[in-house]
Amino acid sequence: MENMEYFFELFDALPRGGPGNYESTKRAFDAIPCLPEFPLILDIGCGPGEQTIDLAKISGGKIIALDNHQPFLDNLMNRVCDAGLEEVILPKNMSMLEMDFADEFFDLIWSEGALYFMGLQNGVRRCHQLLKPGGCLAFTDLTAYTIDLPKPVADMFFSEMADFPQLDAKLAMVEAEGFTVLTHFTIPKSAWLDNYYAPMEIELPHLEKKYADKAEALAVFQLMRKEIAMYREYSDYFGYEFIVGRKQ
Repeated sequence: MENMEYFFELFDALPRGGPGNYESTKRAFDAIPCLPEFPLILDIGCGPGEQTIDLAKISGGKIIALDNHQPFLDNLMNRVCDAGLEEVILPKNMSMLEMDFADEFFDLIWSEGALYFMGLQNGVRRCHQLLKPGGCLAFTDLTAYTIDLPKPVADMFFSEMADFPQLDAKLAMVEAEGFTVLTHFTIPKSAWLDNYYAPMEIELPHLEKKYADKAEALAVFQLMRKEIAMYREYSDYFGYEFIVGRKQ
Protein backbone atom coordinates (compact mmCIF):
# COMPACT_ATOMS: atom_id res chain seq x y z
CA MET A 1 0.00 0.00 0.00
CA GLU A 2 1.33 3.44 -0.94
CA ASN A 3 1.85 6.30 1.51
CA MET A 4 1.93 3.98 4.51
CA GLU A 5 3.57 6.67 6.63
CA TYR A 6 0.25 8.54 6.74
CA PHE A 7 -1.67 5.42 7.70
CA PHE A 8 0.82 4.76 10.47
CA GLU A 9 0.65 8.32 11.76
CA LEU A 10 -3.12 7.97 12.04
CA PHE A 11 -3.04 4.53 13.64
CA ASP A 12 -0.22 5.46 16.01
CA ALA A 13 -2.71 7.81 17.66
CA LEU A 14 -5.45 5.19 18.07
CA PRO A 15 -5.97 2.74 20.95
CA ARG A 16 -6.81 -0.09 18.55
CA GLY A 17 -5.62 -1.16 15.13
CA GLY A 18 -9.05 -2.51 14.23
CA PRO A 19 -12.56 -3.13 15.50
CA GLY A 20 -12.90 -4.75 18.92
CA ASN A 21 -13.91 -4.20 22.53
CA TYR A 22 -13.31 -5.56 26.01
CA GLU A 23 -16.57 -7.51 26.07
CA SER A 24 -15.71 -9.42 22.88
CA THR A 25 -12.20 -10.20 24.08
CA LYS A 26 -13.57 -11.52 27.38
CA ARG A 27 -16.32 -13.53 25.68
CA ALA A 28 -13.76 -15.25 23.46
CA PHE A 29 -11.40 -15.93 26.36
CA ASP A 30 -14.20 -17.34 28.52
CA ALA A 31 -14.89 -19.96 25.81
CA ILE A 32 -11.42 -21.45 26.25
CA PRO A 33 -11.24 -24.53 28.51
CA CYS A 34 -8.45 -25.94 30.61
CA LEU A 35 -5.77 -23.29 30.34
CA PRO A 36 -2.93 -23.35 32.87
CA GLU A 37 -3.26 -20.94 35.77
CA PHE A 38 -0.63 -18.67 34.21
CA PRO A 39 -0.85 -19.33 30.45
CA LEU A 40 1.83 -18.27 27.99
CA ILE A 41 0.11 -16.24 25.29
CA LEU A 42 1.24 -14.84 21.93
CA ASP A 43 -0.64 -11.80 20.60
CA ILE A 44 0.14 -11.71 16.86
CA GLY A 45 -0.03 -8.27 15.27
CA CYS A 46 -0.83 -6.60 18.56
CA GLY A 47 -0.81 -3.07 17.10
CA PRO A 48 -1.46 -0.33 19.68
CA GLY A 49 -2.44 -3.13 22.02
CA GLU A 50 -5.64 -2.25 23.83
CA GLN A 51 -6.77 -5.87 23.48
CA THR A 52 -3.35 -6.98 24.78
CA ILE A 53 -3.87 -5.09 28.02
CA ASP A 54 -7.44 -6.38 28.30
CA LEU A 55 -6.23 -9.93 27.73
CA ALA A 56 -3.52 -9.59 30.38
CA LYS A 57 -6.09 -8.51 32.95
CA ILE A 58 -8.56 -11.23 31.96
CA SER A 59 -6.15 -14.15 31.62
CA GLY A 60 -3.60 -13.68 34.38
CA GLY A 61 -1.03 -15.00 31.92
CA LYS A 62 2.20 -13.76 30.39
CA ILE A 63 1.85 -12.25 26.91
CA ILE A 64 4.37 -11.77 24.14
CA ALA A 65 3.03 -8.79 22.18
CA LEU A 66 4.34 -9.14 18.63
CA ASP A 67 4.36 -6.40 15.99
CA ASN A 68 6.92 -5.09 13.50
CA HIS A 69 5.97 -1.40 13.86
CA GLN A 70 8.01 -0.11 16.79
CA PRO A 71 5.83 2.97 17.53
CA PHE A 72 2.91 0.60 18.23
CA LEU A 73 5.04 -1.28 20.74
CA ASP A 74 6.30 1.96 22.30
CA ASN A 75 2.76 3.24 22.76
CA LEU A 76 1.65 -0.11 24.14
CA MET A 77 4.45 -0.25 26.68
CA ASN A 78 3.74 3.28 27.90
CA ARG A 79 0.21 2.13 28.67
CA VAL A 80 1.49 -1.14 30.12
CA CYS A 81 3.63 0.84 32.58
CA ASP A 82 0.65 2.99 33.53
CA ALA A 83 -1.33 -0.20 34.20
CA GLY A 84 1.47 -1.85 36.20
CA LEU A 85 1.70 -4.80 33.80
CA GLU A 86 5.40 -4.61 32.93
CA GLU A 87 6.03 -8.11 34.28
CA VAL A 88 3.37 -9.81 32.18
CA ILE A 89 3.43 -8.08 28.75
CA LEU A 90 6.67 -8.47 26.81
CA PRO A 91 7.02 -6.55 23.52
CA LYS A 92 8.70 -8.21 20.54
CA ASN A 93 9.47 -6.38 17.30
CA MET A 94 9.20 -9.11 14.70
CA SER A 95 7.26 -9.75 11.53
CA MET A 96 4.60 -12.41 11.91
CA LEU A 97 6.02 -13.88 8.71
CA GLU A 98 9.37 -14.48 10.43
CA MET A 99 8.35 -15.85 13.84
CA ASP A 100 11.14 -18.03 15.24
CA PHE A 101 9.46 -19.50 18.31
CA ALA A 102 9.82 -23.20 19.01
CA ASP A 103 7.00 -25.50 17.95
CA GLU A 104 4.37 -26.30 20.60
CA PHE A 105 5.51 -23.33 22.71
CA PHE A 106 2.32 -21.41 23.55
CA ASP A 107 -0.83 -22.24 25.50
CA LEU A 108 -2.87 -19.63 23.64
CA ILE A 109 -2.42 -17.57 20.48
CA TRP A 110 -4.47 -14.41 20.03
CA SER A 111 -4.84 -12.19 16.97
CA GLU A 112 -7.51 -9.52 16.60
CA GLY A 113 -7.77 -8.41 12.98
CA ALA A 114 -4.20 -9.24 11.98
CA LEU A 115 -3.85 -12.91 11.08
CA TYR A 116 -4.92 -12.31 7.47
CA PHE A 117 -1.59 -10.54 6.83
CA MET A 118 -0.04 -14.01 6.73
CA GLY A 119 -2.76 -15.28 4.42
CA LEU A 120 -5.49 -16.61 6.69
CA GLN A 121 -4.98 -20.31 6.06
CA ASN A 122 -1.20 -19.99 6.35
CA GLY A 123 -1.66 -18.04 9.58
CA VAL A 124 -3.95 -20.65 11.09
CA ARG A 125 -1.54 -23.41 10.05
CA ARG A 126 1.43 -21.58 11.61
CA CYS A 127 -0.48 -21.08 14.85
CA HIS A 128 -1.22 -24.81 14.94
CA GLN A 129 2.54 -25.46 14.83
CA LEU A 130 3.26 -23.02 17.65
CA LEU A 131 0.53 -24.23 20.03
CA LYS A 132 0.98 -26.93 22.62
CA PRO A 133 -1.30 -29.98 22.25
CA GLY A 134 -4.74 -28.85 23.34
CA GLY A 135 -3.73 -25.19 23.05
CA CYS A 136 -6.15 -22.66 21.66
CA LEU A 137 -6.29 -20.05 18.92
CA ALA A 138 -8.58 -17.01 19.08
CA PHE A 139 -8.75 -14.53 16.23
CA THR A 140 -11.03 -12.06 14.48
CA ASP A 141 -11.31 -11.82 10.72
CA LEU A 142 -13.33 -9.80 8.23
CA THR A 143 -16.28 -11.93 7.15
CA ALA A 144 -19.07 -11.61 4.61
CA TYR A 145 -22.49 -12.65 5.87
CA THR A 146 -24.08 -12.99 2.46
CA ILE A 147 -22.92 -14.25 -0.92
CA ASP A 148 -24.45 -11.27 -2.72
CA LEU A 149 -22.48 -8.35 -1.34
CA PRO A 150 -23.27 -4.85 -2.56
CA LYS A 151 -20.64 -3.84 -5.10
CA PRO A 152 -19.23 -0.94 -3.03
CA VAL A 153 -18.65 -3.34 -0.13
CA ALA A 154 -17.08 -6.01 -2.32
CA ASP A 155 -14.80 -3.45 -3.95
CA MET A 156 -13.64 -1.80 -0.72
CA PHE A 157 -13.45 -4.64 1.77
CA PHE A 158 -13.23 -7.87 -0.18
CA SER A 159 -11.54 -7.08 -3.52
CA GLU A 160 -8.25 -8.64 -2.37
CA MET A 161 -9.81 -11.36 -0.24
CA ALA A 162 -9.97 -14.37 -2.51
CA ASP A 163 -10.03 -17.01 0.22
CA PHE A 164 -12.69 -17.70 2.85
CA PRO A 165 -14.71 -14.46 2.83
CA GLN A 166 -17.87 -16.32 3.90
CA LEU A 167 -18.28 -17.68 7.41
CA ASP A 168 -18.97 -21.33 6.52
CA ALA A 169 -15.82 -21.55 4.39
CA LYS A 170 -13.76 -19.88 7.10
CA LEU A 171 -14.92 -22.27 9.81
CA ALA A 172 -14.38 -25.30 7.57
CA MET A 173 -10.82 -24.17 6.87
CA VAL A 174 -10.07 -23.79 10.59
CA GLU A 175 -11.33 -27.32 11.21
CA ALA A 176 -9.33 -28.66 8.25
CA GLU A 177 -6.16 -27.15 9.72
CA GLY A 178 -6.50 -29.24 12.86
CA PHE A 179 -8.69 -27.20 15.20
CA THR A 180 -12.01 -27.91 16.82
CA VAL A 181 -14.07 -24.72 16.69
CA LEU A 182 -15.21 -24.02 20.24
CA THR A 183 -17.23 -20.92 19.50
CA HIS A 184 -17.64 -18.11 17.02
CA PHE A 185 -19.60 -14.89 17.17
CA THR A 186 -19.91 -11.58 15.36
CA ILE A 187 -18.44 -8.69 17.29
CA PRO A 188 -21.03 -5.92 17.86
CA LYS A 189 -21.34 -2.84 15.69
CA SER A 190 -20.35 -0.71 18.67
CA ALA A 191 -16.90 -2.37 18.52
CA TRP A 192 -16.50 -0.73 15.12
CA LEU A 193 -18.27 2.58 15.67
CA ASP A 194 -17.41 3.42 19.29
CA ASN A 195 -14.09 1.67 19.86
CA TYR A 196 -12.45 2.01 16.43
CA TYR A 197 -14.03 4.65 14.22
CA ALA A 198 -14.92 7.23 16.90
CA PRO A 199 -11.26 7.75 17.96
CA MET A 200 -10.33 7.83 14.27
CA GLU A 201 -12.87 10.56 13.56
CA ILE A 202 -11.37 12.63 16.39
CA GLU A 203 -7.86 12.29 14.98
CA LEU A 204 -8.60 12.78 11.27
CA PRO A 205 -9.28 16.55 11.36
CA HIS A 206 -5.93 17.20 13.06
CA LEU A 207 -4.05 15.26 10.41
CA GLU A 208 -6.04 16.79 7.56
CA LYS A 209 -5.09 20.23 8.85
CA LYS A 210 -1.46 19.22 9.34
CA TYR A 211 -1.17 17.88 5.78
CA ALA A 212 -3.54 20.30 4.05
CA ASP A 213 -1.01 20.87 1.26
CA LYS A 214 -0.18 17.19 0.67
CA ALA A 215 -2.59 15.55 -1.74
CA GLU A 216 -1.23 12.05 -1.10
CA ALA A 217 -1.87 12.37 2.63
CA LEU A 218 -5.36 13.77 2.15
CA ALA A 219 -6.15 10.86 -0.18
CA VAL A 220 -5.26 8.42 2.62
CA PHE A 221 -7.45 10.21 5.14
CA GLN A 222 -10.31 10.45 2.66
CA LEU A 223 -10.07 6.70 2.12
CA MET A 224 -10.53 6.15 5.84
CA ARG A 225 -13.53 8.48 5.89
CA LYS A 226 -14.98 6.51 2.99
CA GLU A 227 -14.48 3.28 4.93
CA ILE A 228 -16.33 4.70 7.93
CA ALA A 229 -19.23 5.83 5.76
CA MET A 230 -19.32 2.45 4.02
CA TYR A 231 -19.54 0.60 7.33
CA ARG A 232 -22.34 2.82 8.57
CA GLU A 233 -24.36 2.15 5.41
CA TYR A 234 -23.63 -1.53 4.82
CA SER A 235 -22.75 -3.07 8.18
CA ASP A 236 -25.55 -5.64 7.92
CA TYR A 237 -23.60 -7.36 5.14
CA PHE A 238 -20.21 -7.90 6.77
CA GLY A 239 -18.33 -7.70 10.04
CA TYR A 240 -15.62 -9.22 12.16
CA GLU A 241 -16.15 -12.79 13.30
CA PHE A 242 -14.40 -13.92 16.47
CA ILE A 243 -13.37 -17.57 16.08
CA VAL A 244 -11.98 -19.68 18.91
CA GLY A 245 -10.51 -23.11 18.19
CA ARG A 246 -8.68 -25.79 20.13
CA LYS A 247 -5.79 -27.74 18.63
CA GLN A 248 -6.94 -31.30 18.05
